[in-house]
Amino acid sequence: MPTRIPLTLAALVALALPSEAAEKVDFARDIRPILSDKCFKCHGPGTQKAKLRLDDRDAAVKKGALTPGKHADSTLIERVLLDDSDAGRMPPPDTADRLTPEQIAKLKKWIDDGAEYRPHWAFVPPKRPDVPKAAPGANPIDAFVRARLAQERLKPAPQADKSALMRRVTLDLTGLLPTPKEVEDFLADESSGAYEKVVDRLLASPHYGERMARHWLDLARYADSNGYTIDGPRQIWAYRDWVIKALNSDMPFDQFTREQLAGDLLPGATLDQKVATGFHRNTAFNEEGGTDPEQFRVERTIDRANTTGAVWLGLTFGCAQCHDHKYDPLPAKDYYRLYAFFDSCDEPTIPIGGPADLEKRIAELQTKVAAARLAGNDAETKKLLAEIKKVQGQVPTTLVMRERAKPRQTFVQVRGDFLRKGDEVQPGYPAAVGTTPADKRLTRLDLAKWLTSADNPLTARVTVNRAWQTFFGRGLVETENDFGLQGSFPTHPELLDWLAVEFASPSVRWSFKRLHKLIVTSDTYKQSSAARPELAEKDPRNLLLGRQSRLRLEAEIIRDVSLSASALLNPKLGGPGVFPPQPRELFQFTQSNHAWAESKGPDRYRRGMYTYIWRQSQHPLLATFDAADAQVACTKRNRSNTPLQALHLANDPAFVEFAEALGKRIESSSPSDDAGKIAFAFAVCFARTPTEAEASRVRSYLDAKRKADPKTAWAAVARVLMNLDEFITRE
Repeated sequence: MPTRIPLTLAALVALALPSEAAEKVDFARDIRPILSDKCFKCHGPGTQKAKLRLDDRDAAVKKGALTPGKHADSTLIERVLLDDSDAGRMPPPDTADRLTPEQIAKLKKWIDDGAEYRPHWAFVPPKRPDVPKAAPGANPIDAFVRARLAQERLKPAPQADKSALMRRVTLDLTGLLPTPKEVEDFLADESSGAYEKVVDRLLASPHYGERMARHWLDLARYADSNGYTIDGPRQIWAYRDWVIKALNSDMPFDQFTREQLAGDLLPGATLDQKVATGFHRNTAFNEEGGTDPEQFRVERTIDRANTTGAVWLGLTFGCAQCHDHKYDPLPAKDYYRLYAFFDSCDEPTIPIGGPADLEKRIAELQTKVAAARLAGNDAETKKLLAEIKKVQGQVPTTLVMRERAKPRQTFVQVRGDFLRKGDEVQPGYPAAVGTTPADKRLTRLDLAKWLTSADNPLTARVTVNRAWQTFFGRGLVETENDFGLQGSFPTHPELLDWLAVEFASPSVRWSFKRLHKLIVTSDTYKQSSAARPELAEKDPRNLLLGRQSRLRLEAEIIRDVSLSASALLNPKLGGPGVFPPQPRELFQFTQSNHAWAESKGPDRYRRGMYTYIWRQSQHPLLATFDAADAQVACTKRNRSNTPLQALHLANDPAFVEFAEALGKRIESSSPSDDAGKIAFAFAVCFARTPTEAEASRVRSYLDAKRKADPKTAWAAVARVLMNLDEFITRE
């Protein structure tokens, strides 16, 4: 085998070695990501070209790829150093970029140190690490974060000023603006417990459940329509309301999990527990004539397996639908063992009020629909669907899951084709992270209990990581949707494990409110978001948490703060979706011209999360500001920055209406002078007082507008304030 090395590469590797030798190479942090990114696609769990596996130490040593203690005798190093023109260069030029000198230096040192493999960190149950030494009574979060900053000789940012902190925590916990009175009271309270009192009040607010439900509904792919091209309406808002109610009551997350995955299987299941199973009825449903009902039942079951793997395990389980996972130890057989938990479910519609026999009548009609579709009788199918809608219209209904009396047989689907049956499988846990009992057939209830058991290494980590993401914009594991071998290594692994163990501990008992309070009362959370030169140089992405992060508000919250500032907000919780104003032309871009009966009266001013969601034609505010698409589980929303967003806020008739209402609120406020009214406007919109320069500019603008049209001058000022970046940003 050729061993010539390009002179430039050899020199760079030689230069890289001394600095790497001074620092211990960690397999999980430094080596596994290299192997996963560059090697596992061809030499990993799913594929072993040349019969070589690099995800297994014994196999790699046996093939000579690794010679522990001697990197010079390891063909892995020999291959990665080959010139691009050599056929044996690894990874091949058409597969991946060659390794950097720094990566090669790490591999060499790792091999010389014995080429030790360790289990993937996320597949090992977390243990509570010791909290670094800190001041007595300090929040453990701060001890971990500050210890990490000290390693890099960095200091945390000072605490944000009280008004900014008040606006931040109110937006994060309720999605609404603090009132000027609330800010004033907080500024006046100089007691040591002033901030904690604010946090407790916000956690007790009914709007807390709404705020946190929006994050969960993204995971649940919640929508008010069936999807596909027809995208017909559905009633499932009772599930959305169940989530809000559960979070407001601080239902423990293990119970929250059981009721959504298997509420119908709980002893003496209540109506609420059945409604909770709507989590997995949020799948799309194809209403087109001539479709194969079994094909789309399988599609919905696949969606349920993929979503469960993503939401609770943080794994890209869907990659194993057609073949063994290329990177993670997730064979296709394990995928269909998870799929089997949901393969034996029926999908009934149940009334949430009205006659007791209504559910039976709906079920009979659905059975007839299935028969008509199999017979290809489109006319009869259409007639029966119309009858179902008529019956459902008599009382509110919702979509739920129910276990079949006789389970279906489940098979591996060869290459993901449901018509090509492979080995039969039984419900079971992925072998990489759980052991399946052999003494009984498992149910969804068993799955739900295992997901939140001490034996599961992933669920608590995945869940606290998403909670962290809520308050900092990025998880401790940046790839919040992938805790597998391709995922990011935690920036603070000890903190992640401490939080995961704490979340499930007897003192916290899977309580979101206790977890959220722990986070938002930390000094790390309360830091200023102002950038500093030393942080920009050493930690430009703020991974070490030397400051807070400025976050653009989500689509629904932009509407909510606008309603809040204008005093138009209707604070009612729950109920069917509403129809705020939108362009009439919107449905010209879809197959079905759905009716959009614009809400009047108080419903016009409901919070953004109650806006009716058509999967194929979402309200333009949601689409413009990066809302979840409601097609698949959304573990993190994008935050784009486009001219359309500015145009939307400036010109959308609804936002013009909000600005006019804010203008009237300012004009009728208690300060009679312009300076007092401007200060009031800043207190409403930004929870702070304006600087002299800001007040002067606003007064000049106000004077100019008064000369043009005195009646609309304050509305014009309000419109400017509501279009500032600060208004739609959480500092």
